Amino acid sequence: MKRVCAILPFLMLVACEDSDVYKVGAVLVNSVTGNPEKITRERAAAIPYATLGLELGSSPELLLVLGTDAAGELDWFAGDQVFVRTRNGRVTRTVGLPYDLGGSRPVQAVATAARAGVAAVQQYSLDFPDLGGFGATENCSSRQAGEETITILGSSIPAMHVVEHCTVTDMRWNFDNDFWTDKGSGYIWRSRQYIHPDSPPVILEVFRPEQNPG
Repeated sequence: MKRVCAILPFLMLVACEDSDVYKVGAVLVNSVTGNPEKITRERAAAIPYATLGLELGSSPELLLVLGTDAAGELDWFAGDQVFVRTRNGRVTRTVGLPYDLGGSRPVQAVATAARAGVAAVQQYSLDFPDLGGFGATENCSSRQAGEETITILGSSIPAMHVVEHCTVTDMRWNFDNDFWTDKGSGYIWRSRQYIHPDSPPVILEVFRPEQNPG
């Protein structure tokens, strides 16, 4: 909590200087008519905290700063307007986006890790307060799609592309999530995740990790 109190004024300053608050308010318009705008390396490097970028549709990329790390649950903030919680690179809750994920909880542990040609199966329980839906069951199977080199802020990162196919039967919702993991540590540097039936996928990419992944 002390760290949150110390960092909040800085987050609000970032939002005011870089117009993130305006961008959040314009997400719905930009997702249809706006021109994508990426975070620059200089802007990300100027912040001495763990940071990541968030894209939604074709809206300008938002810069989120890590506020807390509680037992592996990371809380990221863009000013006082947007909040994203992640665990192991997966989005588990959002606040302030046009369509928010109220919560995501694993129902059972992964039986096997994803390997080439072998799917790993995982089940989650999802909440969508705006739809009046709570405890929707999501079944996901993941597989390795091959090695790829991704670029973040001009740096090349050798990665493994993992594709996760998910089905929420009660909502008649099927989709694929994509994760690009570090070939050595498995750390997720970039992801493309669906968080709501009415929303385009959220794209996250880590600029400065919460800890050095090696």
